[in-house]
Amino acid sequence: MFFEGTEKKVEIAVEPGFPSLRSFGRAKWEQVVLKSQSKILSELHNEHCDAYLLSESSLFVYDDWALMLTCGRTTLSKAVLEMFTFIPPEKVATLIYERKNEHFPHLQQSDFFTDAKEIAKKLPGRAFRFGAQDEHHINLFHSEKPFDPPPDDLTLEILMHGIDERAARIFVAGPDHTAEHIHNKTGIREIYPGFKVDDFVFQPQGYSLNAIKNHEYYTVHVTPEKTGSYVSFETNRHLSGDALNETLDRLLSIFKPQSFDLILFQYRQRPKILDILGYQPRDEVVQQLKCGYRVSFRHYFLPQEAPRKAFEFQLENS
Repeated sequence: MFFEGTEKKVEIAVEPGFPSLRSFGRAKWEQVVLKSQSKILSELHNEHCDAYLLSESSLFVYDDWALMLTCGRTTLSKAVLEMFTFIPPEKVATLIYERKNEHFPHLQQSDFFTDAKEIAKKLPGRAFRFGAQDEHHINLFHSEKPFDPPPDDLTLEILMHGIDERAARIFVAGPDHTAEHIHNKTGIREIYPGFKVDDFVFQPQGYSLNAIKNHEYYTVHVTPEKTGSYVSFETNRHLSGDALNETLDRLLSIFKPQSFDLILFQYRQRPKILDILGYQPRDEVVQQLKCGYRVSFRHYFLPQEAPRKAFEFQLENS
């Protein structure tokens, strides 16, 4: 058995004057979620955001934009097409559809190119790959219409691969497999202080968290598989000064991954190169997009200290 933790992601913003996306209510957004072959598990609200924890990741709905992530074998592109039934494409200010390379792409119900072509029939756009085709990378589609995001608009993604076995065990079923136990071991509910938190523990393994404060959010999803263990973290929190390094240090100290991808969406800024203790950079791609964001993708890895033993397959008796 294998669960694909790597996610598909869409962010959509609407033109000024369009009705609040929150005004469509849970029922309308639940139809979007069902189209992706997910379901809503719980919800969290404040004066700016409706945050839904899904059976496969998360949905955040604000007045003028929404963000949805799904993992596993979900069909997020069908959810995007469902959004177009109540958000006319001509009222979309910008749309970004992102898909991480999968461990087992042949098990997916579609691929990035099929998804992008289906979305482009409704909303013309351009597609890019960040990273080498045969290594860690993301594929990204964005709508063609020019867009000028606010100068302080930032999105940070930290996608961690091959997490430490001791960290993974915290998220695997057992007598202490509760959200409270996970927080006591990791402090994961307080990555940033003062946020309202909604989290869920999956059986037999796995964990998801949504957190909101004013306009800000962060979300964490843990897939502690023995093959392809994976953790994703994302936030729109404005990280100035050393805050980005502090966030990285906190997450890397919890999960101790063998490698990770660092992805930044920023307003026309060239991000500084980060020197991360113990990790070495392997790839960097920076691209200014017509949708207004300068996107940077970096892949870091932990150097191997000694030769490993070969992995032995367990053969069934004939």
